[in-house]
Amino acid sequence: MKLKVLNHPLIDFYMTMLRSKDTQSSKFRFLAKKVTSLMAFEIFKDLKVLPKTIETPLDKHNGVTLNNQKPCIISILRAGLIMSEGITDVFDEVSIGHIGMYRDENTLKPINYVKKLPSDLNNRQCFLCDPMLATGGSAISAIKTLKQHCASDIKLVCLLASDPGIKKVHDNFPDVKIICAQKDDKLNENGFILPGLGDAGDRIFET
Repeated sequence: MKLKVLNHPLIDFYMTMLRSKDTQSSKFRFLAKKVTSLMAFEIFKDLKVLPKTIETPLDKHNGVTLNNQKPCIISILRAGLIMSEGITDVFDEVSIGHIGMYRDENTLKPINYVKKLPSDLNNRQCFLCDPMLATGGSAISAIKTLKQHCASDIKLVCLLASDPGIKKVHDNFPDVKIICAQKDDKLNENGFILPGLGDAGDRIFET
């Protein structure tokens, strides 16, 4: 399946607090990072590894090591930064990239302002991180950028996704798997997820 909505009581518990309008910025950052760390076990479920034999103090053991190219975590700035922190708290053998964009409040279209990506994306597992998948515009723009740099194994990782955003991403990129903590049904007239959690970037950085 190209959509995975995590169903875990700890994640649902933290997401309830994350959504609350009464949760202050410092607590919001903690919760967003905590949820992403819990998601990391699902995110890396298909991590590519190679066989490796090691010596324990008593005998040989047939274990695994990472594939030659480390997986790549790409944050959509600025809100995606908190997710890359949560992921690397669990697993830090990764390369990290950034795509900077913001949403024009009138057109709702993404505007890019920075792009810093690791090399050889065609040989890497790429995990694109953005807390919110609302209209899908930012995600689609970022996926296009990754594909222009030859990325072929892309997963979109979100805290919260909307049904319209999921559909739009899959209409444009049916090969991209979406992993989210929770999803909501609809958007309001301004393109925000309902009931949602507000503007994740503003709540993370208290702006």
